[in-house]
Amino acid sequence: MEQLRPLRVLIASQQDTLDRVMATTIRHWGHESIVLPLTESLHESEVSAVGGDVLVYDVDRPLRSTSACVVGKETCISYQRSSTSAGRSPLNSRPVPSHEDRWRKLALSTRFTIVLSSRSVSRTMLEEIGAIALLYKPFEMGRLQRYLRVLQRLVGVVQKPEVQPLREHEKARVLVVDDDVSVAHAIRQCLLYGPAQKLGYEVAVAHDGLEALEYCVDWHPHCIVTDLIMPWMNGYQVMRCLAVGSLPVVPTFVVMSALAHFEGRLEDSYLRGKVVAYITKPFHIDCLLAAIQKGCAG
Repeated sequence: MEQLRPLRVLIASQQDTLDRVMATTIRHWGHESIVLPLTESLHESEVSAVGGDVLVYDVDRPLRSTSACVVGKETCISYQRSSTSAGRSPLNSRPVPSHEDRWRKLALSTRFTIVLSSRSVSRTMLEEIGAIALLYKPFEMGRLQRYLRVLQRLVGVVQKPEVQPLREHEKARVLVVDDDVSVAHAIRQCLLYGPAQKLGYEVAVAHDGLEALEYCVDWHPHCIVTDLIMPWMNGYQVMRCLAVGSLPVVPTFVVMSALAHFEGRLEDSYLRGKVVAYITKPFHIDCLLAAIQKGCAG
Protein backbone atom coordinates (compact mmCIF):
# COMPACT_ATOMS: atom_id res chain seq x y z
CA MET A 1 0.00 0.00 0.00
CA GLU A 2 1.26 3.50 -0.85
CA GLN A 3 2.60 5.68 1.93
CA LEU A 4 1.94 9.32 1.06
CA ARG A 5 3.34 12.45 2.65
CA PRO A 6 1.21 15.63 2.88
CA LEU A 7 1.68 18.28 0.21
CA ARG A 8 2.84 21.79 1.02
CA VAL A 9 0.35 24.06 -0.75
CA LEU A 10 1.07 27.77 -1.27
CA ILE A 11 -1.96 29.99 -1.92
CA ALA A 12 -1.11 33.20 -3.79
CA SER A 13 -4.37 35.13 -3.65
CA GLN A 14 -5.85 38.39 -2.35
CA GLN A 15 -9.45 37.72 -1.36
CA ASP A 16 -9.82 37.16 2.39
CA THR A 17 -12.73 34.74 2.23
CA LEU A 18 -11.36 32.65 -0.61
CA ASP A 19 -7.90 32.51 0.99
CA ARG A 20 -9.17 31.33 4.33
CA VAL A 21 -11.72 28.88 2.95
CA MET A 22 -9.11 27.25 0.70
CA ALA A 23 -6.44 27.21 3.42
CA THR A 24 -8.78 25.69 6.01
CA THR A 25 -10.18 23.15 3.56
CA ILE A 26 -6.74 22.10 2.33
CA ARG A 27 -5.60 21.56 5.92
CA HIS A 28 -8.76 19.52 6.50
CA TRP A 29 -7.65 17.31 3.59
CA GLY A 30 -4.43 16.64 5.49
CA HIS A 31 -2.04 19.00 3.68
CA GLU A 32 -0.08 22.03 4.85
CA SER A 33 -1.39 25.39 3.60
CA ILE A 34 0.50 28.68 3.44
CA VAL A 35 -1.24 31.87 2.28
CA LEU A 36 1.01 34.33 0.41
CA PRO A 37 0.21 37.82 -0.92
CA LEU A 38 0.49 39.03 -4.50
CA THR A 39 2.51 42.06 -3.43
CA GLU A 40 5.45 44.16 -4.47
CA SER A 41 6.76 44.20 -0.88
CA LEU A 42 7.64 40.51 -0.73
CA HIS A 43 11.40 40.23 -1.34
CA GLU A 44 12.79 37.70 -3.77
CA SER A 45 14.83 36.07 -0.99
CA GLU A 46 11.60 35.52 0.98
CA VAL A 47 9.91 34.02 -2.05
CA SER A 48 12.74 31.56 -2.71
CA ALA A 49 12.81 30.54 0.96
CA VAL A 50 9.13 29.56 1.07
CA GLY A 51 9.27 26.41 -1.06
CA GLY A 52 6.36 24.11 -1.69
CA ASP A 53 4.85 21.34 -3.80
CA VAL A 54 1.83 23.16 -5.24
CA LEU A 55 1.23 26.86 -5.88
CA VAL A 56 -2.41 27.96 -6.21
CA TYR A 57 -2.03 31.21 -8.13
CA ASP A 58 -4.94 33.69 -8.47
CA VAL A 59 -4.13 35.91 -11.45
CA ASP A 60 -7.11 38.24 -10.97
CA ARG A 61 -5.91 40.03 -7.85
CA PRO A 62 -4.15 43.45 -7.72
CA LEU A 63 -0.84 43.86 -5.90
CA ARG A 64 -1.13 45.04 -2.29
CA SER A 65 1.11 45.90 0.63
CA THR A 66 1.25 43.25 3.35
CA SER A 67 2.35 42.10 6.73
CA ALA A 68 2.64 38.45 7.71
CA CYS A 69 1.27 36.59 10.71
CA VAL A 70 1.04 32.97 11.82
CA VAL A 71 -2.17 31.42 13.17
CA GLY A 72 -1.85 27.82 14.31
CA LYS A 73 -0.48 25.68 11.50
CA GLU A 74 -1.59 28.20 8.88
CA THR A 75 0.56 31.12 7.78
CA CYS A 76 -1.67 34.14 7.02
CA ILE A 77 -0.98 37.51 5.44
CA SER A 78 -2.86 40.74 6.23
CA TYR A 79 -2.88 43.34 3.47
CA GLN A 80 -4.11 46.71 2.19
CA ARG A 81 -4.97 47.63 -1.38
CA SER A 82 -2.12 49.24 -3.29
CA SER A 83 -2.45 52.66 -4.91
CA THR A 84 -2.45 51.41 -8.49
CA SER A 85 -4.14 53.72 -10.93
CA ALA A 86 -7.94 53.56 -10.61
CA GLY A 87 -7.55 50.35 -8.60
CA ARG A 88 -6.76 48.40 -11.76
CA SER A 89 -4.67 45.27 -11.45
CA PRO A 90 -1.55 45.25 -13.61
CA LEU A 91 -2.39 41.59 -14.28
CA ASN A 92 -5.47 42.74 -16.16
CA SER A 93 -3.45 44.89 -18.54
CA ARG A 94 -0.93 42.26 -19.63
CA PRO A 95 -0.47 38.58 -18.80
CA VAL A 96 2.76 38.67 -16.75
CA PRO A 97 3.96 42.22 -15.93
CA SER A 98 7.63 42.92 -15.17
CA HIS A 99 6.98 43.54 -11.47
CA GLU A 100 5.51 40.03 -11.25
CA ASP A 101 8.91 38.42 -11.95
CA ARG A 102 9.27 37.25 -8.36
CA TRP A 103 5.95 35.44 -8.66
CA ARG A 104 6.93 33.83 -11.92
CA LYS A 105 10.07 32.60 -10.18
CA LEU A 106 7.99 31.22 -7.32
CA ALA A 107 5.72 29.44 -9.81
CA LEU A 108 8.68 27.99 -11.68
CA SER A 109 10.41 26.91 -8.46
CA THR A 110 7.29 25.08 -7.27
CA ARG A 111 6.67 21.64 -8.73
CA PHE A 112 3.08 22.34 -9.74
CA THR A 113 1.16 25.59 -10.32
CA ILE A 114 -2.64 25.71 -10.48
CA VAL A 115 -4.01 28.99 -11.85
CA LEU A 116 -7.29 30.50 -10.67
CA SER A 117 -9.10 33.03 -12.85
CA SER A 118 -12.56 34.37 -13.59
CA ARG A 119 -11.56 35.13 -17.19
CA SER A 120 -9.83 33.45 -20.11
CA VAL A 121 -6.08 32.98 -19.68
CA SER A 122 -3.87 32.44 -22.71
CA ARG A 123 -1.93 29.24 -23.16
CA THR A 124 1.19 31.40 -23.54
CA MET A 125 0.80 32.76 -20.02
CA LEU A 126 0.13 29.30 -18.60
CA GLU A 127 3.27 28.00 -20.33
CA GLU A 128 5.34 30.95 -19.10
CA ILE A 129 4.61 30.29 -15.43
CA GLY A 130 4.55 26.52 -15.83
CA ALA A 131 0.90 26.06 -14.87
CA ILE A 132 -0.46 22.52 -14.95
CA ALA A 133 -4.14 23.46 -14.67
CA LEU A 134 -6.60 26.35 -14.92
CA LEU A 135 -9.62 26.56 -12.60
CA TYR A 136 -12.26 29.09 -13.63
CA LYS A 137 -13.88 30.85 -10.66
CA PRO A 138 -16.21 29.99 -9.11
CA PHE A 139 -15.07 26.37 -9.07
CA GLU A 140 -15.98 23.26 -7.12
CA MET A 141 -13.60 22.58 -4.24
CA GLY A 142 -13.99 18.91 -5.06
CA ARG A 143 -12.06 19.46 -8.30
CA LEU A 144 -9.18 21.12 -6.43
CA GLN A 145 -9.21 18.18 -4.03
CA ARG A 146 -8.91 15.77 -6.97
CA TYR A 147 -5.92 17.73 -8.32
CA LEU A 148 -4.17 17.65 -4.95
CA ARG A 149 -4.93 13.97 -4.48
CA VAL A 150 -3.40 12.97 -7.80
CA LEU A 151 -0.43 15.35 -7.43
CA GLN A 152 0.23 13.88 -3.99
CA ARG A 153 0.41 10.43 -5.59
CA LEU A 154 2.81 11.78 -8.21
CA VAL A 155 5.32 13.32 -5.79
CA GLY A 156 4.36 12.32 -2.25
CA VAL A 157 4.99 8.58 -2.40
CA VAL A 158 7.27 7.61 0.49
CA GLN A 159 7.74 4.06 -0.77
CA LYS A 160 7.41 3.64 -4.54
CA PRO A 161 5.61 0.55 -5.85
CA GLU A 162 7.62 -1.55 -8.28
CA VAL A 163 6.29 -1.39 -11.83
CA GLN A 164 8.05 -3.57 -14.36
CA PRO A 165 8.65 -2.31 -17.92
CA LEU A 166 6.78 -3.96 -20.78
CA ARG A 167 7.89 -7.57 -21.14
CA GLU A 168 7.73 -9.86 -24.17
CA HIS A 169 4.19 -11.13 -24.90
CA GLU A 170 2.73 -8.66 -22.36
CA LYS A 171 -0.10 -6.51 -23.67
CA ALA A 172 0.82 -2.84 -23.96
CA ARG A 173 -1.52 -0.49 -22.09
CA VAL A 174 -2.69 2.49 -24.18
CA LEU A 175 -4.53 5.43 -22.64
CA VAL A 176 -6.60 7.55 -25.07
CA VAL A 177 -7.26 11.11 -23.83
CA ASP A 178 -9.67 13.40 -25.70
CA ASP A 179 -12.51 15.65 -24.53
CA ASP A 180 -14.34 14.75 -27.75
CA VAL A 181 -16.11 11.56 -26.68
CA SER A 182 -16.73 10.37 -30.25
CA VAL A 183 -13.05 10.73 -31.25
CA ALA A 184 -11.85 8.92 -28.12
CA HIS A 185 -14.36 6.11 -28.69
CA ALA A 186 -13.38 5.76 -32.37
CA ILE A 187 -9.67 5.43 -31.52
CA ARG A 188 -10.47 2.87 -28.82
CA GLN A 189 -12.53 0.82 -31.28
CA CYS A 190 -9.70 0.87 -33.82
CA LEU A 191 -7.17 -0.33 -31.25
CA LEU A 192 -9.38 -3.12 -29.93
CA TYR A 193 -11.22 -4.30 -33.05
CA GLY A 194 -9.54 -2.74 -36.10
CA PRO A 195 -6.19 -3.37 -37.80
CA ALA A 196 -4.37 -3.10 -34.46
CA GLN A 197 -6.39 -5.90 -32.87
CA LYS A 198 -3.61 -8.41 -33.56
CA LEU A 199 -1.23 -6.35 -31.43
CA GLY A 200 -3.42 -7.03 -28.40
CA TYR A 201 -3.50 -3.64 -26.72
CA GLU A 202 -5.26 -2.99 -23.44
CA VAL A 203 -7.09 0.31 -23.88
CA ALA A 204 -8.58 2.83 -21.47
CA VAL A 205 -10.19 6.21 -22.21
CA ALA A 206 -10.04 9.52 -20.31
CA HIS A 207 -11.85 12.71 -21.30
CA ASP A 208 -9.66 15.33 -19.59
CA GLY A 209 -6.11 15.71 -18.30
CA LEU A 210 -6.97 15.18 -14.65
CA GLU A 211 -8.67 11.87 -15.39
CA ALA A 212 -5.62 10.91 -17.47
CA LEU A 213 -3.30 11.52 -14.50
CA GLU A 214 -5.55 9.38 -12.31
CA TYR A 215 -5.14 6.55 -14.81
CA CYS A 216 -1.38 7.09 -14.80
CA VAL A 217 -1.01 6.60 -11.04
CA ASP A 218 -3.41 3.62 -10.94
CA TRP A 219 -3.09 1.84 -14.28
CA HIS A 220 0.44 2.78 -15.45
CA PRO A 221 -0.11 3.04 -19.24
CA HIS A 222 2.85 2.43 -21.53
CA CYS A 223 1.64 4.94 -24.14
CA ILE A 224 -0.71 7.93 -23.91
CA VAL A 225 -2.54 9.13 -27.02
CA THR A 226 -3.72 12.62 -26.14
CA ASP A 227 -5.46 15.58 -27.70
CA LEU A 228 -3.52 18.79 -27.12
CA ILE A 229 -6.27 21.37 -26.52
CA MET A 230 -8.58 20.33 -23.68
CA PRO A 231 -10.33 22.24 -20.88
CA TRP A 232 -8.93 22.36 -17.31
CA MET A 233 -5.65 20.60 -18.21
CA ASN A 234 -4.28 20.22 -21.74
CA GLY A 235 -2.01 17.54 -23.19
CA TYR A 236 1.21 19.44 -22.48
CA GLN A 237 0.17 20.04 -18.89
CA VAL A 238 -0.30 16.29 -18.43
CA MET A 239 3.22 15.81 -19.81
CA ARG A 240 4.59 18.49 -17.47
CA CYS A 241 3.06 16.75 -14.43
CA LEU A 242 4.57 13.41 -15.35
CA ALA A 243 7.96 14.97 -16.16
CA VAL A 244 8.37 16.38 -12.63
CA GLY A 245 6.58 13.52 -10.88
CA SER A 246 8.17 10.41 -9.45
CA LEU A 247 6.33 7.56 -11.13
CA PRO A 248 8.58 4.52 -11.61
CA VAL A 249 7.69 4.30 -15.32
CA VAL A 250 6.86 7.36 -17.46
CA PRO A 251 4.77 6.61 -20.59
CA THR A 252 5.53 7.67 -24.12
CA PHE A 253 3.19 10.13 -25.85
CA VAL A 254 1.36 10.49 -29.14
CA VAL A 255 0.06 14.06 -29.33
CA MET A 256 -2.90 14.81 -31.61
CA SER A 257 -3.45 18.42 -32.69
CA ALA A 258 -4.66 20.48 -35.62
CA LEU A 259 -1.51 22.56 -34.98
CA ALA A 260 0.90 19.64 -34.72
CA HIS A 261 3.35 21.15 -37.23
CA PHE A 262 3.90 24.06 -34.79
CA GLU A 263 4.25 21.90 -31.68
CA GLY A 264 7.33 19.70 -32.16
CA ARG A 265 9.74 22.37 -30.98
CA LEU A 266 8.18 22.31 -27.48
CA GLU A 267 8.98 18.65 -26.93
CA ASP A 268 12.31 19.20 -25.15
CA SER A 269 10.60 21.19 -22.41
CA TYR A 270 8.82 18.12 -21.12
CA LEU A 271 9.78 14.46 -21.45
CA ARG A 272 13.37 14.40 -22.61
CA GLY A 273 14.53 11.00 -23.77
CA LYS A 274 10.97 9.70 -24.23
CA VAL A 275 9.18 9.08 -27.51
CA VAL A 276 6.84 11.98 -28.30
CA ALA A 277 5.13 11.72 -31.69
CA TYR A 278 2.91 14.40 -33.25
CA ILE A 279 -0.12 13.57 -35.41
CA THR A 280 -1.96 16.32 -37.28
CA LYS A 281 -5.75 16.40 -37.06
CA PRO A 282 -7.63 15.28 -39.06
CA PHE A 283 -5.38 12.21 -39.16
CA HIS A 284 -5.24 9.01 -41.16
CA ILE A 285 -5.82 6.05 -38.85
CA ASP A 286 -2.81 4.14 -40.26
CA CYS A 287 -0.48 7.02 -39.26
CA LEU A 288 -1.94 7.09 -35.77
CA LEU A 289 -1.63 3.33 -35.32
CA ALA A 290 1.98 3.42 -36.52
CA ALA A 291 2.81 6.17 -34.01
CA ILE A 292 1.15 4.21 -31.19
CA GLN A 293 3.05 1.05 -32.11
CA LYS A 294 6.31 2.98 -32.11
CA GLY A 295 5.43 4.58 -28.78
CA CYS A 296 4.68 1.24 -27.14
CA ALA A 297 7.97 -0.16 -28.44
CA GLY A 298 9.88 2.88 -27.08
